[in-house]
Amino acid sequence: MEFIQKKTIDQAVEYFLPKASELEFSLTWDRYETQLPECGFCETGLSCRDCLQGPCISHPFRDSNKMGVCGKDRDTLAIQSLLRLVLKGTMVYLDRLSEFAKEMEAKSLRPKDKARTDQVLKIVQSLFTDGGTAKKELPRNLVRQWEEIKILPDGMVRDLFKASQKLEGGFMDMEETLLWIFRLSLLSLTSQRLYGELKRSTFGDSTPTRIEVNLGVLNTEKPNLLLYGYLSPLLKQKMTQEAQKASIEVLSVGIVPLIPNLSIPVVTNYGSQEIPLMTGAVDLIVAGHQGVNPSLKEIARQYEVPILPLDGVRKNVPSFVKEIVEQTKKSYEFRKRVSRDIPPIKESSMVGFTRKMIDWKRILKALDQKQIRGVALFGGSGNVKFSQDHEITTFAKEFLKNDLLCLSKGESSIALAKYGFLNPSSRENFCGKGLTQFLKELGEDLPSVIDMDEGEFIDFILERPRGEKKEIPIVACFPEANRSSEVIEALGMTALGINTYFWPALPITGSQKAMETFHTFCQKKLGANFHIPMEKKMEARAKAVMVLKALLGQEYYGISGKPWR
Repeated sequence: MEFIQKKTIDQAVEYFLPKASELEFSLTWDRYETQLPECGFCETGLSCRDCLQGPCISHPFRDSNKMGVCGKDRDTLAIQSLLRLVLKGTMVYLDRLSEFAKEMEAKSLRPKDKARTDQVLKIVQSLFTDGGTAKKELPRNLVRQWEEIKILPDGMVRDLFKASQKLEGGFMDMEETLLWIFRLSLLSLTSQRLYGELKRSTFGDSTPTRIEVNLGVLNTEKPNLLLYGYLSPLLKQKMTQEAQKASIEVLSVGIVPLIPNLSIPVVTNYGSQEIPLMTGAVDLIVAGHQGVNPSLKEIARQYEVPILPLDGVRKNVPSFVKEIVEQTKKSYEFRKRVSRDIPPIKESSMVGFTRKMIDWKRILKALDQKQIRGVALFGGSGNVKFSQDHEITTFAKEFLKNDLLCLSKGESSIALAKYGFLNPSSRENFCGKGLTQFLKELGEDLPSVIDMDEGEFIDFILERPRGEKKEIPIVACFPEANRSSEVIEALGMTALGINTYFWPALPITGSQKAMETFHTFCQKKLGANFHIPMEKKMEARAKAVMVLKALLGQEYYGISGKPWR
């Protein structure tokens, strides 16, 4: 390796690393090390497999611009590498929305607000075709801006089909490619928002809920059923209700499955998803597709833990739920001979706050009174290239003590929850005096970092006041990003005019021209920067301080003024 770093800062996870080594289990970190050194062409976006004539590569450091068989140069290779990621990430959110909408159209559950549910379903249908009705749900000033830039989505079918064909050839320049990239990012953002709307109209408004996080939530006396990756809200509700009737403990890995009147403890986050199996306390796994590692199969086999893939739900939901409950009970009885080794490490957290509780009027007042100095938005799920949770927790510590209001969602919330950032009783350990006072005024149950459901998170940002005399200091940070869905989230933040910092570097760094065009497009068209810092060995606190200084106007990014240098 180029440098030495800890695998994780989570003590509960670290407890099992020697055991994994002794048993010769291959974990995420081990497999990462066997991949080193990484392919420089792939890492910098200078490789292509769009046809069967390749694979083709170019060179980032040579004057001669080696071209692919079809004639793609390094600039085209780099910008199209980003387009591929964005296409993949967009389909993640469209698939979730489509699945949820089909379940509601099939009348699988009577919604709390039927009129609004029917209305949202019509908007979803519009998004999948021409996008017309969906536009009416967005702020007019943003719609006008996106229309002028030509990045306003025209609907799922046209945008996805057209964007994907841009990889097949032709003469599209980099700026036109960027138009499609940001059009897809807004399609994804709209999908996330509608998903949240449908969830609220179906189940009712979410309320702040206390859940426990980390390996200590596993039960020593009951069967433990673990939910991995994304599962639809309806399936989670039915599965959890039936399991709880049978005295089965339902827990999740890598997701915060919060539905009104239903909360599920979280065992761990994405990077350590193999570790719960090593406790011997997992009796059955229900696995979705998104965010689930294929490596689970081998360790589950070693511990004789059945895995039910989500494909089974396509047959019949009630029978699938019944099968889950029965198999969990059988597995628990069969596995009673397996010892349970559960570290007594867990943390209490409050999740599921709404924008009604943290409204912009209060934020503006707190900024004027200098209680807070800005707003930071966290995203990302963890990346093996960094010590697990180290980057995001370091950012949170630095921001909070400097009185930045911090909000997070999804997997970034889980990472922060493990270390007390979502526990209201730990608030004064992390926050500066001004932020502490502001959070107290909002409510006693508010923790240092405020978790929001993804629909609430998007709506909160869309309601941000624009055109004020003094621009609100706001930044989006993805300190440990991983998947294509997080790339699309970060690009969506930039499309909303929010300066965004993203680690690790996106695969366009092999082309100076692609980087400059991307930077100029964001700055001039969107009024924001998408920072892609390329220094691999930069210490986490130095990164956080750099972002903080830029946000507060104390220092522009780096010496060059270029966000990738």
